[in-house]
Amino acid sequence: VTSNVTFNITLQHRTELRAGERPRCGYWQPLGTKSHWMSSGCTRVGGDTHHSICTCTHFSTFAILTATHPITESFALMVVSYVGVSVSLLCLFLTIITFLLCRSLWSVSVTLHLQLSICLFA
Repeated sequence: VTSNVTFNITLQHRTELRAGERPRCGYWQPLGTKSHWMSSGCTRVGGDTHHSICTCTHFSTFAILTATHPITESFALMVVSYVGVSVSLLCLFLTIITFLLCRSLWSVSVTLHLQLSICLFA
């Protein structure tokens, strides 16, 4: 069964729109580990510098997206992110190994920290 039901939602901007900013209605699309903002099914139909009125065909988590210039991915930022995550995971793995091998340190607190570390690593 398909339905052509639409609804309007009014969203308040955090800051007043400036010249050149073009707001778009969007929603958060969770797709496994690669979630991102989408705008299909939502259109800005009105508003002013303080509010936007969006008409949408589905319920979701909505937001107003604005950018004053095209957004490009930075290679340097991507490298720093991957290196940072790799180092963090390595240190977390070493922490888990330390908790497991040093039986003399075992207590309720260490057990809780071990479980937390395993959850963060997973």
